[in-house]
Amino acid sequence: MLLALCFATFLVTGNGVAVSPFLLDMARDLGADLAAVANLVALSSVTWGLSSLCAGAASDRIGRKPLLVGGLCVLVLSPLGVALAQGYSAVAAWRILGGVGGGAFMGTVFATVADRFPARERGRSLGWLTTGQSLSLVAGVPLLTGIGGIWGWRGAFWAYGIAMLLAACLTIFVVPATGRDRAIAPLSFAATLRLLRPRTVALLLAGIGDRLCYAAVSVFLPTYLVQTYGISLGTLAIALAIVASGNLVGNLIGGRLGDRFQARGAIVAASLALTGLTALPLLLWQPAVWPSVGLGFAYMLLNSFGRPVLLTALSEVSGEARGAVLGLNITGASVGWLAATSIGGPIIIGAGYGGLGLFAASVGFIGAALALASRTGGAVRALPVSTPA
Repeated sequence: MLLALCFATFLVTGNGVAVSPFLLDMARDLGADLAAVANLVALSSVTWGLSSLCAGAASDRIGRKPLLVGGLCVLVLSPLGVALAQGYSAVAAWRILGGVGGGAFMGTVFATVADRFPARERGRSLGWLTTGQSLSLVAGVPLLTGIGGIWGWRGAFWAYGIAMLLAACLTIFVVPATGRDRAIAPLSFAATLRLLRPRTVALLLAGIGDRLCYAAVSVFLPTYLVQTYGISLGTLAIALAIVASGNLVGNLIGGRLGDRFQARGAIVAASLALTGLTALPLLLWQPAVWPSVGLGFAYMLLNSFGRPVLLTALSEVSGEARGAVLGLNITGASVGWLAATSIGGPIIIGAGYGGLGLFAASVGFIGAALALASRTGGAVRALPVSTPA
């Protein structure tokens, strides 16, 4: 089950950035300008965040599997619709729908794994899911780009839709259809919000800071390397693969830390503080291309080892609220991505990449303070367990 969900997570994560390698080709074929095509990423991010907000809470009420399978089925239709669309408006509509499917799946999959694995193994299990996310950036986008080089961007989306169909079939067969525990009364989303403790709110806010730090660098680092060192696209591809591999190493380390140590808030704080410190030499210092790439690798590693620990801490809520809380975390991640992409550009224009480094450092330190202020002994107040009559 875990391998199937990792494969599905790998594919679902790629949906958000699937258009990135084909911006110029899509703009030409659809008769749109480059900025409009780039906004296709933001369109799916908005519906992704809103969908995950609702899907997590819904999975507490009707069970995890319907949301997982439903989200994947939507993500089968979305890329196929993009491949067949003849105009920008149609592509935008299919991308918006894809965000709904992505949010439904990602708002539920972490709760699914947290339900199925005991606390002593939960950190490593969640770490494998975040590794699937990282692999999507390391291998998924280059693979999709290679397919597009052979069959064009429409062929790449056809291949992506077929792969999503395979993931949906695997999920149907390997994820147990147990539904929710009928002995536990699920909470409404509003009730979950009322019962959240300040410590959990602090962790959720720290999670937004974590995604701000990650997105601010991952989105603008390619442009930084090209403008600073004038490297070719081939060299850039190698450099970005090295940088992205820091996510893989960090996720594997973080999963084990989450299982081994109980002071999870302190681990998340250390990750964010070290991330903030590393942002300064990464974007303020230009020694040479490969030392900068090494700093990028370190930045991603330090940022990513806190992610599985944060998810492990949030998953410790009681079963009737776990989906809602983890879905809210995915929504917060979408907010972090949108904020980073909308704020980062103006910062670079006004203050250069050094200003972006100072921004990332500040966010990392604020997130570390929030994580230190939290404790992870429980995310909602104790509730009486209702039993069936």
